[in-house]
Amino acid sequence: MHVIYVDDERPALDNFRLTAAAFLEIDSLNLFLDGNAALDWAKTHVVDIAFLDVEMPGLHGLELARELRKINSDIRIVFVTAYSQYAMDAWDIDATGYILKPYSDADVYKELRKCFYRPIPSQHVTIQTMPSLSVYVDGTPLHLARAKSMELFALLIDAGARGITTGEGISYLWPDRPNDTNTQSLFRMTYKRLADALEDAGVGYIIASKENRRFIRVDQVDCDLYRILSGDKRAGQKYCGQYLSEYAWAEERNGQLTQMLLSGRS
Repeated sequence: MHVIYVDDERPALDNFRLTAAAFLEIDSLNLFLDGNAALDWAKTHVVDIAFLDVEMPGLHGLELARELRKINSDIRIVFVTAYSQYAMDAWDIDATGYILKPYSDADVYKELRKCFYRPIPSQHVTIQTMPSLSVYVDGTPLHLARAKSMELFALLIDAGARGITTGEGISYLWPDRPNDTNTQSLFRMTYKRLADALEDAGVGYIIASKENRRFIRVDQVDCDLYRILSGDKRAGQKYCGQYLSEYAWAEERNGQLTQMLLSGRS
């Protein structure tokens, strides 16, 4: 599980880090002193559980929980606070749990287990980018008939929550063509074919467009790349020096992963 903990007091963060180190269920833990920083992180990284202090300057813990749920409605929220009067507010947000400070290891583990066994959406999209692209819907391989649609999907996966503009998509998919009306129309057609194919597979919701950017909803898929970037060491161990090997434009990311992972093993 990928966990974040947000508290405006450094000793509280240090205490939680030491407590969490004993639990093998936690694949990655990121600590934040500021709610806005945690929110920015959650926009581009996988977050399964958010442990949140309530009384914080700036972005209040309850409001942070609401904003995190806008990013991913399935994020489990556990409030960690010294003030019991916030319990009812926590239930209004549909928090998974509520821990009162000072807490014990057993208190934290109890909430972890509750989060771990909470039902997840029945339809599961798994994306493997290493060494090449493979997509599965509930364990069944997803095949896209058109090569450019598949490449556009790979490009969206690589871009993550940042997404791509039409111009950026054209520069990668058709580097030898001008960014004119005809090529822009070709890009839009390719995106529509991709969207239609995903819709036919029942997973059209995993991609979206906003303000001239197309992007993948990173919170709706389980992707090896996103796990590595979020600090998942077990996912990183599976990297063998190849990433989206069928696409030349992916070499820049491959170099980043090589530097991040392979050099760290030497």
